[in-house]
This record gives sequence, C-alpha cells and structure tokens, in this order.
Amino acid sequence: MKIFTPILLVLMILPAFAQDYDSLQQKLTDAQKEDAIYLEKNLMATCCFGGPLYMHGKNQKTEDAKLTIRTLLIEGKTRDEILDHFRNSIDSRTGQPYGNRILASPKASETVGMVSYWMVVLFFLVGLFLLGLAIKKLSSRSGKQAAGEEIPAETIQQVEDELSERD
Repeated sequence: MKIFTPILLVLMILPAFAQDYDSLQQKLTDAQKEDAIYLEKNLMATCCFGGPLYMHGKNQKTEDAKLTIRTLLIEGKTRDEILDHFRNSIDSRTGQPYGNRILASPKASETVGMVSYWMVVLFFLVGLFLLGLAIKKLSSRSGKQAAGEEIPAETIQQVEDELSERD
C-alpha cells in the first residue's frame, strides 16, 4: 500500500497540471508563445541545473517554472522582466537568489556577459597571431635549408668514412 499511495498522488496531480498548463497556453498570443519558448530555452532547470527548461525532463520544479513563465506573460511582463524575476527568485536550498546561474547564457548587456563574449574574440585573434608567427618561422627555416646552406667538407668526409667502414 505504501507504494501505491505516491503513484496515486502523481496520477491525481498530473491531470491538474495539464489543465493549468493547457489553459494558460491557450490564453497566450502567438508572440507570447514564442516568448515562452525563448524563456524556456534561456532559463536553467532549478532542480539540478543540468540543462534549460525547454529540454529538461518533467518534474515539479520545471513544470512550476513553465507555469510561472506563462502566468507572467499573461500579466504582460516582458522577456527581461521575467528573466529578472527568475534571477531574483530565492533558491530553496541556499536561501540566496539564483542570480546569473539560472541563465543558460549570460546577458550580453552586462559586464560579465560582455567579457565572456569578447574573450572568445580575443582568444581567436591571439590564436591567429600565434599561428601566423609559427608559419612564418617554419617557412623561414625551410627557406634557409633550401637556399643551399652548405655542409662543411669535414662533415661530409666524416660521413663517407663511417659509411665505408660499414661496408
């Protein structure tokens, strides 16, 4: 009987959630539905931070977040206001706001976001510069050898002597 009780509770809660979700989804305009999908792709699942809400498995925390997104959209909140709402929400495990860790990618308009995006460009440019230096150095080295840098006669005589000794 202990096993059947949780199963019965889940079976009773799922239809209630489906009705809430479906009723909220029907109230959204097409633009708001696009915003809901955008937000689900840009917010991390708070149960484990293992991926965005959009691709995460169903559990109570992710489903609550999806309902919250739709409720806030119906209230007329913008994307940024909803993202800020989730950033300022309190994590039940730590008692602290989620902050930027709830975002799937940092906002480009903030300092941390700008630095993270510009660092990619900076590392790419440094890599190109180092690659150019390496190619230039290798081509100049092979150019000197091809230009006929002569081997001293003593070295040639020593190699010939060693070869004749082996025969």
